[in-house]
Amino acid sequence: MRRNTATVISLLVLWCVTGITQAQVTDTTEVIGFDEVVEEPLPQAGSDWTDRIHLSGRFDLNLEVLNPMEDDDLRSSRFQNYHRYLFLKVTPDDRITFDAEVLDMSYYELAYDLGDGYSVALGKIWVPFGATPFHHYYGGVQGDPFTGLLLPNVWAEYGATLRSDFYSSDRVSASGDVFLVSGFDGPTGEVLRFASGGTENRFAVGGRTAVRIGNQLALWGSAMYNRFGEDNEGEILLWGGDILADYGLVDAPLLRDLRLRAAFARAEIRDEDLVSPVDSKDYWYYRYGDYVELTYRGFQKVQPRLRYGTIIDFDDRITGRDSHNWDLAAMSRIGRHVMLLAQYQINLEEINERDNDLFRFQLAFEF
Repeated sequence: MRRNTATVISLLVLWCVTGITQAQVTDTTEVIGFDEVVEEPLPQAGSDWTDRIHLSGRFDLNLEVLNPMEDDDLRSSRFQNYHRYLFLKVTPDDRITFDAEVLDMSYYELAYDLGDGYSVALGKIWVPFGATPFHHYYGGVQGDPFTGLLLPNVWAEYGATLRSDFYSSDRVSASGDVFLVSGFDGPTGEVLRFASGGTENRFAVGGRTAVRIGNQLALWGSAMYNRFGEDNEGEILLWGGDILADYGLVDAPLLRDLRLRAAFARAEIRDEDLVSPVDSKDYWYYRYGDYVELTYRGFQKVQPRLRYGTIIDFDDRITGRDSHNWDLAAMSRIGRHVMLLAQYQINLEEINERDNDLFRFQLAFEF
């Protein structure tokens, strides 16, 4: 669809392969990726302050080229910083945990262990929707600057949640969240936007269930509901599912070095001022996003990753917001804490196609 796109993809693939003298399984068990779902055990209370306080964070710098294969008048470059997070976790005793992002205070919660696998948390909490509160890739891309296409990429709201680890065996564990948070709002008669998050005068209720099978397979099911509009005449039901098939799920050549992540989210919205009864007798429309991602770790120095996603902005008609995209990336780590990423993103709008391909080179520091 665009000239020279295949050339750029070929160069990225070549970059992945050059310098790789032999294929071998890379040990990534100690590497904590920001995009991955890694739940670290809470520090246990003790007499030393290092047992009770834990710091972690992520910082990055990105060099981005918009329309890298176009003429000078269409091509532009910039430096961008997306992640500048410093997380503080304090556990003064076995039951109380305070967890916060302390630079922007974009997230903070106080959690209390009720015992028997139950806990409650309140504050500006991570919304329990999807596999992780970070990087909701429904639609396939991060957005710019990480605002998300369908939902906020980094999603925290004021509210509270009740958590439960309600089942555990040698192979299977299951947990759940029930939550009350700030809900979505907007005027009726317009397509409702979610990417900016909730508002003060709305409440949403919801829940999430997570099931883990062994160490390599995890599934999440999520849903939330709230009313919106001046007289609460609108309704929203947001639901979705996520899956992670991690490295080693299938112990066979090539397959043991593949990781699959995939997810979808669908918002069912009732709006009598927007939807014609000809299209829906109950005045419902939907918005939808999905993605599927494959990462391969079998090379010695580089991990290639391929992601594809779609977004349906409003199901009644095709608009310029409807799109699908491809994202080809190559990642390499320098030690445990520094990551390099080269990424080429192809954005394809369903109508009114725009010149908005993106090349990104990223240096990230994690600890």
